[in-house]
This record gives sequence, structure tokens and C-alpha cells, in this order.
Amino acid sequence: MHPSLRACRALADALGALPGVRLEPAGEIARFPSLREPEHRAVVAYFHRRRIADATLDALEDFVERGGGLLAVHAASASFKESERWRALLGGRFVRHGPIHRFRIEPSQPADPIFAGLGPFEVRDELYRHEWTPDARIHFHTEVDGQREPVVWTREHGHGRVAYVSLGHVAGALRSEPAAEILRRALTWAGNVQSNPTFAPVSTAAS
Repeated sequence: MHPSLRACRALADALGALPGVRLEPAGEIARFPSLREPEHRAVVAYFHRRRIADATLDALEDFVERGGGLLAVHAASASFKESERWRALLGGRFVRHGPIHRFRIEPSQPADPIFAGLGPFEVRDELYRHEWTPDARIHFHTEVDGQREPVVWTREHGHGRVAYVSLGHVAGALRSEPAAEILRRALTWAGNVQSNPTFAPVSTAAS
């Protein structure tokens, strides 16, 4: 099962620490068409799925384009590999990964308004390798094979916002305080708390 139940709980614990946030487990991605603003401010996509129905993806794209947020975590980038629309919405696509190991994560933006004050840290996890779109703004990266590999990126889509965090194969990685803080800030940004400080429920799609 990917993600594991332990990892799902770790993600829920990290995001549940945000004031005013209520996580609403969706169970299945088929619930995407039921997303409504302002009842739902953002979707947390933490799953590994092969296919997505056109109507389901239509609903998610429309939700984001109208101003909703999307926080995608780890294996979400390895889902729906045949869908160019999903790759474009997310801002990238999984290519491969190596063994679980410890690696160092560095900030990519010196004066980052979203993740300001968060410095380098180490984590033990599965490192995903990606190809990403030109409009993806990389916030954190690691060095592998002499090149930068993005770990966190964001992009805007219509009136909405999308954030991706590649960590999350190992539950302990999500429980590390630096990673948990990155997830909280990514969701805060994606949900556009600045314009809606009440932050209505977050719909999570993890099962």
C-alpha cells in the first residue's frame, strides 16, 4: 500500500497542527467533483493511482482554476503517468527513484516569501527524480549526480495555486519538524490563507 497508513497519519498530524484547518478524508479521488468553494479551500493529493477519469480531472482542474489550492505529496507525481493534463497541473512528473537513504535538502530561493527562515536539513526517505515544467518555481532541492533535484516546487494555475512536496515514502520523513513545517506552509500558500483567513476544510485524497 502506497502511501502507508503510518505515512498518511504523519501527514495528517503535520497539517492538522495548522490553526483553523479541518482535514476531511476523501477516501477516493472520485470525490473531486464534489469540491466546492469556499467550503473547501484546498485538496491534499497523497496517493498513488494509475488512472483518473476525465470528469474527475475536469473537476479538479476547474476547482484550482477558480481559485482553489492543490498540495500534492510524494507519489502523487507518479500517478496518472499517461495524463499530460495532470503533469501540467502538477508542474512535473516522476521519472525514477533510488533506495531509501539520508540526504540533505537545501533552500533554493534566498529570499523566499513562502518558506522564509527555513534552512537546510537532512531527512531519510526515498528520493524521487522528476522532470518538471518551466513554470515550476523550485523552493528546496537536493544534490544528486552533480545536479539539483527539486524537492519542493510551486506554480500558479488560473486563479489557483499548486504546491508539490516530494517527501513522504517514509512516515518519519513527514514527522521531521522541518518537513512538517514545509508542508504546513505549502498548504497555507496553496489555500491562499491571506485572502481567506478562516481556511475552510481541506479535502484529502488518501486511502
